[in-house]
Amino acid sequence: MEGDEGDGGVFGTPDAPDDDSTSGERVHALVGQGRFAEAHAVVGDAFVERNGSAGYLLRAWVLAQEKRGPEAREAVDWALALAGPAEAADVFVLAGVVLLSLDEAHDALIVALRATGADPDGWEPAVLLSDVYRRLGRVPDAVAAARRAVGLAPQEAEAQVALARSLSSGRSILGRIPRRLRAEHRAAVERSLMLGADPGQLQAPRAGVLTGGVAVALLWGIQLYRIETGDDWQFIAAGVVLLVTAVLLAVVVRVHSRRTGTGARARLRGIRATVRTELAADDRLWQIRAAHVGAAIPVAPLLTTGLIADRAWRRELWPLWAAVPVTAAGVAGVALAVVGVHWWYGAEFARRAFLFSWFGRLQIVVPALLLGATLAAAVAGSASRGTWRDLTLAHAGWLAATWLAAAAFSARARAVRSRSL
Repeated sequence: MEGDEGDGGVFGTPDAPDDDSTSGERVHALVGQGRFAEAHAVVGDAFVERNGSAGYLLRAWVLAQEKRGPEAREAVDWALALAGPAEAADVFVLAGVVLLSLDEAHDALIVALRATGADPDGWEPAVLLSDVYRRLGRVPDAVAAARRAVGLAPQEAEAQVALARSLSSGRSILGRIPRRLRAEHRAAVERSLMLGADPGQLQAPRAGVLTGGVAVALLWGIQLYRIETGDDWQFIAAGVVLLVTAVLLAVVVRVHSRRTGTGARARLRGIRATVRTELAADDRLWQIRAAHVGAAIPVAPLLTTGLIADRAWRRELWPLWAAVPVTAAGVAGVALAVVGVHWWYGAEFARRAFLFSWFGRLQIVVPALLLGATLAAAVAGSASRGTWRDLTLAHAGWLAATWLAAAAFSARARAVRSRSL
């Protein structure tokens, strides 16, 4: 034993059973120094065999810090497969931390909920849940989870940091925290620093996906403007740009799938399962999602036949060879939205969203009328300018009315839901 301790130096023998309780600290120290080979020696096969899920997760964490995403994900999957119903909450918390570092926020949500179930009164699962919700863009849920963590452990810096970050992620477009939350945010920041938190932890990082999404939306908006105001060649050029952008997005998704080791299809299935599970347990969340679906569908006719009607109103009638496929694209957009809702949320959600409410039924009837009337006017070629004006205003008015109704439904459901959290 003395020889072994001498060879191991200050860290001891990597796989010595009596050192397992301090392995986490040793591994964090080694990774912090960039000594990944030595860290892997600590979490070798013998260590993993002795420690089961916890061993796999410590190995997964090292692999994640080493930017070996597919291997890290495989280790997490093994850990979760071995985790029993009575597994300690800290196992699921570590799994969630690793999954977040791998940009697998929806899978992290699943284990965060398991951690909360394993330890309902634990502050660490609440912190993890707050971080996951924040990464998913669900700021009210993130704030509620962080407040619970602070209520359970007001002297823990991580809980205060979680609250500060969740409140910070709710900033407006101008970068300002809502007035009603500023005092709470300031108190959380001050408390975090007093408890020894790193100031760099207190700002919620801006999501790269959000930034990229805004950039793509801006690019597509420019192309739609070219379609709306240009001649036939501008129409063709803008269509080519939109097609090339869609291809590039597909390439980015494929590259990301290879980097993480999780294919796009498998990722979507996992996210879908998480979404459906949440909907089944929260009726108010169902109402919020239904409102979002209703707000999205009118975009398809507006960006297709709405553009046709607007140009015709300005006496720039689209050629029939362009109007017909664009109208077909609008029909396909509405149909894909309905089918997509059925596939994503399930048959029961689709029935409730589209068939069992007047708002849902209108989401099918009104777009069909707008698309059909515009195409009929384009084919006839003799519609008056007043007719095109009415069609244009109908497209824009339907979008505005739908968004206002969806915002009202969503706000009411969120208010009721926040009071129950």
